Amino acid sequence: MTMRRVALVLLVIALSAPAMTAQHEEMVPKLYPVKWRTPDEIARLLDGFAPRITASSMQTITVVASEKTHAAIAELIRKFDVPAKTIDFQFYLIKASVSGEGIKDGVPDKIRRVIGDIAALTRYRSFELLDSPAVRATEGRDVVLSGKGVYFYRLSISGRGTTVVADEKSRRIHVNDFDIGFSIPTYATDGKPVFRDVGVRTSFDMQDGETLVVGASHIRDDPKETGSAIITVVTGKVVG
Repeated sequence: MTMRRVALVLLVIALSAPAMTAQHEEMVPKLYPVKWRTPDEIARLLDGFAPRITASSMQTITVVASEKTHAAIAELIRKFDVPAKTIDFQFYLIKASVSGEGIKDGVPDKIRRVIGDIAALTRYRSFELLDSPAVRATEGRDVVLSGKGVYFYRLSISGRGTTVVADEKSRRIHVNDFDIGFSIPTYATDGKPVFRDVGVRTSFDMQDGETLVVGASHIRDDPKETGSAIITVVTGKVVG
């Protein structure tokens, strides 16, 4: 490399050094107190915002970031670190069959309207309410419930639980990981019951007070038998 080229390279480095310094923002640590939520919840919320986030058992969180990022983090914590909301979920487990016709007694009127929509869109014509478990959930907390309504079932809300997202006009309920499973008895040639597990695993969003069809669990696979399914319907309401 000639002396002229060396000089040009040094000149380019010298000219670009101030710009590189300007782009590099100093990282500073800050301690944020957490009042209502857990430090782990806040840390998950901030994941990706800063190179280092440390949750403490002392109800604090330490963040290493630039001053500009700290301003955004402080605003996020201010909005999120509020008392956790409580949501009442009313589930309806409905057995739907191709054979027969009509809705059996015990199905609430608002669910009858949903069933009417299901009947219009599917081949199911007969509907029976198997069980209607009620679940009170708290934001950010997992919920597990077991029961029996003809069939044994297990219902869970997990993966950061439930979140309520509010704006000026409405509130939306988000369930990150919903799972319901049923144990369906079938019978072997010797007459002994053999249980087969079916279910639905999904996430869903709903308006506060809305009624929603979560999914259907098919309970008979034999083409010689009448097709049936358990349809899971839920109503969610923010109560506190």
